[in-house]
Amino acid sequence: MSEEQFEMYNDPFKMLILLAQMAADEQGIPLDYANVPNIDNETFSMTNGKFVYKKDQTVIEWYEFLGRDITSNHDLTRTQYNKMFVDCMSSLYNS
Repeated sequence: MSEEQFEMYNDPFKMLILLAQMAADEQGIPLDYANVPNIDNETFSMTNGKFVYKKDQTVIEWYEFLGRDITSNHDLTRTQYNKMFVDCMSSLYNS
């Protein structure tokens, strides 16, 4: 299997937006970058200001609104980010 198949976006921030939008859609609310919808399943959790990928404890945080001062506790490659986010997206449909 080719690594490129997970190449969805070249920026983890875009994937966070997509996950937040999917969570908002699932909850039937509009996405508000200053108040990201809470979601928690076996794969990941996302609250306003923090995303946690539970399988390897990757934590991505932002300040006040999604997109501002984003930091991560792991230095992941683009491929690793993409695999992680594909797993998270899949978990939204399997929950």
